[in-house]
Amino acid sequence: MSTKKKAVKKSKKEPKAIVAPSKDCSDGEYTDLLATAASLTEEEANSEIIECARYGELDSVRALLAVWSEKVLDFVNTADVNGSTALHKAAASGHTTTVQLLLFNKSKHLTNQSGKNTPLHWAAANGHEEVVEMILNHDFGEELDVLAKNDGGRSALTEGFSSKKTKLVGMLLEHDSASEDKLLTGGKEVDAKEEDTNPEKDSDEKHGILHEFDFFRDDSNEELEQEDEPETSKESTSTSILGQEEEKKTLLIRELPIKNADSPFGETAIDDTTGLGIWCASLVMARWMASKSLLGRFDGKNVLELGAGCGVPGLAVGLYSEANSIYVTDFNPATIKNLQYNIDVNANRPSTKSRAGQWNERVKATSIDWADESTWPKERIDYVIGSDLIYQKTIVPLLKQAVSGLIKDEGSFLYTCPTDGRDGLIEFIATMKKEGFHCVSEE
Repeated sequence: MSTKKKAVKKSKKEPKAIVAPSKDCSDGEYTDLLATAASLTEEEANSEIIECARYGELDSVRALLAVWSEKVLDFVNTADVNGSTALHKAAASGHTTTVQLLLFNKSKHLTNQSGKNTPLHWAAANGHEEVVEMILNHDFGEELDVLAKNDGGRSALTEGFSSKKTKLVGMLLEHDSASEDKLLTGGKEVDAKEEDTNPEKDSDEKHGILHEFDFFRDDSNEELEQEDEPETSKESTSTSILGQEEEKKTLLIRELPIKNADSPFGETAIDDTTGLGIWCASLVMARWMASKSLLGRFDGKNVLELGAGCGVPGLAVGLYSEANSIYVTDFNPATIKNLQYNIDVNANRPSTKSRAGQWNERVKATSIDWADESTWPKERIDYVIGSDLIYQKTIVPLLKQAVSGLIKDEGSFLYTCPTDGRDGLIEFIATMKKEGFHCVSEE
């Protein structure tokens, strides 16, 4: 991975102490539950705690734990035939107090056998923010990894994106395990020689790394069932994009060593070489652009990415949608050259076929000077997108000018960036609101 701008260090959060939730039933009713729990066989108790957790029967779970934890070692972590525990079931269904009770009783965060899913996978996939927060903040005695993948190649972070819950995704991204380097490994390195369309490279290009990314997610609103075949639709090796089954669509992206790493911004905008590397925010943006719920917006529209760098989000729009035209733009000549490479290296691949037209005709690498309208496309844009464009307040007026000038009257500006460490972000949001933009989501 190329040298990057200085990252904002995440502050390590201390685990929060868990207390047992209060009973929902009366003392008399709880006494009856204890008697019922004591009357069960061990096999029946094992089945009951998992089913009661699934349906959020808090005091039944409490009674079972009270009776059987003394009889069976590690009873709280009893698993069904698929290796799913009571915590899996309660987390998947969003039963917050049941999850709280299980954590209080030292439930472990285990991976099941049927799909290698953790409770966090299922809680994130189903959009249960409180449960996700509780699991992330709990001390399990070992580090959680929000990027650990199940058998379908999906991490808890990937599942979180499919939930369409901004706060939930934010919590996962804030976790210590979601480092920039680890996020980048969501793609895999491929042999550039096999994909190279231009063997005549300069010395920097010879040291480039070609990554292969699969950003596509199934954004079904259907709550996951975790019985025999959890997440069957999500773990398929094929994806239906154009109404027929086809192989997964992947995107090839090359990044290059950032020139003048000690001063990558240069004296002027055209000297800025930071776009030669892949940035964390661009990966987050690409995953957002690849969500089914968002892709429908782009069909038949034109899209422009500002400060595209390696072009990950813009090319993701081109790959996963039926957008008519996609402009991936930057200003530095070396960055534009690499953008064109990333367009060309994806051309003629089965995954880039689209009803909207030929890949090289739809996707264009364009040099744009935000301060010079003569360099802008002649057509107004339906969707302007960008990731992590603001690092200092002085750039706010220029970015406002570019976005306002490029976008159609009824167009949209989609933007992702870290919530802290970005001087000028608050001013930019305030400025855009004054320009008549409506902030749909700000978290």
